Amino acid sequence: MFSGRKLKRGSLFNTFLLRVFKRQNIATWSIPIGLVLINFVLKIIFIGHQDIAMDEPFTIYYSQAPFSSLFEMLKTENNPPLFFILMHFWIKVFGISAFSVRFLPLLFSTMTAPLIYMMGKRFFSNQAGLITSLIFTFSNYQLAFSHEARVYPLFSLLSCLSMFFFFSLIQNPGRRNSLYMLIIVNVLLIYSHFFGFYVIVIEALSCLIFSNMGKIRKPYFISLIITLSFYLPYFPILLRRFSASSGGTWVPMPLVSDLYTMVWRFSNVPVMTVFFLLLFLAASIKYLIKRQHVNENVTSSQKVLLAWFLIPYFAIFLMSFKLPMFLDRYLIFISIAFYLLVGQAIVYLSGSKKSLFYILSFIGVGGMLLTFHPNQDNHRRLKQAVEIIKNLKDKETTVFICPEWLDLGFTYYYNQEYFKDYGNLRSDLNKMAVFPVNHPDQVPDSILKKYGSVILFEEWPEVVDKSNDLLKEFSDRYSTPMVFKVPEAYKIYYFFQKKCNPNRFN
Repeated sequence: MFSGRKLKRGSLFNTFLLRVFKRQNIATWSIPIGLVLINFVLKIIFIGHQDIAMDEPFTIYYSQAPFSSLFEMLKTENNPPLFFILMHFWIKVFGISAFSVRFLPLLFSTMTAPLIYMMGKRFFSNQAGLITSLIFTFSNYQLAFSHEARVYPLFSLLSCLSMFFFFSLIQNPGRRNSLYMLIIVNVLLIYSHFFGFYVIVIEALSCLIFSNMGKIRKPYFISLIITLSFYLPYFPILLRRFSASSGGTWVPMPLVSDLYTMVWRFSNVPVMTVFFLLLFLAASIKYLIKRQHVNENVTSSQKVLLAWFLIPYFAIFLMSFKLPMFLDRYLIFISIAFYLLVGQAIVYLSGSKKSLFYILSFIGVGGMLLTFHPNQDNHRRLKQAVEIIKNLKDKETTVFICPEWLDLGFTYYYNQEYFKDYGNLRSDLNKMAVFPVNHPDQVPDSILKKYGSVILFEEWPEVVDKSNDLLKEFSDRYSTPMVFKVPEAYKIYYFFQKKCNPNRFN
């Protein structure tokens, strides 16, 4: 009897294996699994090669904070809480090494590749899905953000998921699971980045503008009300941050040429940018010519795809003349639409001509592959800069850091125990005669009298001190400094001999 049961269980298991690994299932899952493996390998090789810099120290530092302190900080910052919460628990388990904190964004970026393929395959064509996912895979732009401990790969993934379920709803208006998933994803989306509202606006406008979307109009707007109700606790913060940003941001006002430059960022190099733009032009011309002879309609999904890219791209650009925000990282959520449009253009132009399809695909995907560089440089040598300061500093030297927020990146490489000591970082630095400042009036005269030499460490000081008065004050008080320039934005001034006017700061 025992052997009979064993045989029966074995038979059931064998049947299960046959169903899972039958030819159709293998074909269905082999491409997504392959995309995951390729993306993971390409993105993990150099994950820790670049210094933790720019906004990464800010994210890491506050992610390790208690939730009460984290949410207090978020009241004055343009960052919703989702990524910080995820990173908070991630750091508790895996620590704050460059490899660790960048691994989570790398996972989000890796998961986006098969999702793009499945979206393209299900709502456009298998060929479009494969081309799009490979262009994404070999994008230097996407790889750079997968190596940054910031929210953007998560923001991109959630944008892609939102559109996936929105397309599912268009395809099958009566499918409630798509509606429920759309609500969940959209709530997560707007809690990951404020620009997530652009995705929701695109979906809402599509329901209103496109005539063949009537069946999903009512269920979508019900889902929208539910989504926004989950965001009610955070709306006051959103309004305060928008009001604060209306006074101006650090982002420069765009130039008309930036419309091309942004597409260049998506496309690796200028030659691929021109090729993709020519694809769009050729596809548009073919459609206009063909429409005169054949009643060729654009599908609802194709209309939404065009809206997904064109509306935010030009809207954000035009709005940036009033409130600058046309920045590559803020536009990552439309890069997926751009790649899907490239895939669609290749398939549409090829038609039934397989040879033309292979040629265009080879140029598009092959061009991205040939111009792909897995070790993307963030152009920040913060660790090198801190090592120089360590070598220069002795007991008779004080250090001033400008702007103030550079203190987090400095401390990450200067002393990680100070960095982990949340809430006491500034006081720990002060004990070591290191002072983050924005203006000369923050420089304690007692400190200058106490120490014989001064190090000034700068990164874009003009953001907080337009005339760089801090440097002028030190230059007037001390002799000509030794200057160290560290790629690409850091300067170190070592003032080591006092002039005869020691009371200038009095």
